[in-house]
Amino acid sequence: MKRWMYAMIGTLMIGLATTSCFAFIKPGTKAMGMGGAFTAVADDISSVYWNPAGITKTGYFDLDISLAVGGENVEDLENLYNLYQAVEDKDYDAAEKIVGKINAPLGLAPTFTIGIGLFKRIALSGGLQADFSITRFTKDGNCIEIEDTETALVPIYLSFARKTTENLTLGLNAKYIQAARHQSNFNICEEDVYVDHEETARANAFSFDVGILYQRKDSPFTLGVMVEDLLEPELKFSEGLGSMTLSRKINIGIAYRPFPLLTLAADVHNLTDKSTLHIGGEVDLKLIKLRAGLNEGDLSLGVGLNFFLFNIQAAYYEKDKKDPYVSLVLFHM
Repeated sequence: MKRWMYAMIGTLMIGLATTSCFAFIKPGTKAMGMGGAFTAVADDISSVYWNPAGITKTGYFDLDISLAVGGENVEDLENLYNLYQAVEDKDYDAAEKIVGKINAPLGLAPTFTIGIGLFKRIALSGGLQADFSITRFTKDGNCIEIEDTETALVPIYLSFARKTTENLTLGLNAKYIQAARHQSNFNICEEDVYVDHEETARANAFSFDVGILYQRKDSPFTLGVMVEDLLEPELKFSEGLGSMTLSRKINIGIAYRPFPLLTLAADVHNLTDKSTLHIGGEVDLKLIKLRAGLNEGDLSLGVGLNFFLFNIQAAYYEKDKKDPYVSLVLFHM
């Protein structure tokens, strides 16, 4: 009974991403604070992920270490804690009642990124994307059968940007993507665990992103375009584990800066399929920067504090008004 309950808890934990795609948090604390309207703003090292042409707006040396965390069904985390307590106390009747209150998927999904920019021309960055899913979960008498699949992506970006004319700037990301996928099928019956099948495979691919910024001299308007995964690379794992295609996405944006302390922006993401609207703004008071926006209709807030060479930033929004997302710049210079 105890092993069965631990298995159930494990299933709920793994289930933090059992939806078809638990969204990977796109790096960029400033971008999150502005509601994701960053394609035409793109003025810090996170522009690698939003529009690599923006590297030309950064300093001659930039180092950024960031952490973002997204939550799903976080109100059930307290129930999950109570479930652990019930199992520890060997109160299995209470544990079974608590299980009925928990709705998977739930949990937290962290994203850690490091970016380095040089000479307003080159950047090297990396991120981590992970997806955990339960593809089958069935209970038969005193046994449960679980099939789980985990996929992890680690893309490494080498980025270049150059102002080609007075008004036009081009940017390019060359990406090497390492990926791993694991799948297992096992049965848990009372005190015994039977592994029916287990397989792990790795894959890798190259991909490219292209970014464009256009601004006429002395104009308060900037236009931006970003094409992600231009060649739509396919990660082929194995015959049993299948493959993953990184679909091409086209984002466009416009930014308006009527005077130095105010920036307003709007983006449309994924023009070719299920487009989303993002609106945001920033008030730059030198020592402090205040940001706000609408990320697909959800309010986002952000703040930046400047202390000498260091820059501290934070952003927050709730997806669908219930799932919190937080992004922090841990270190920047």
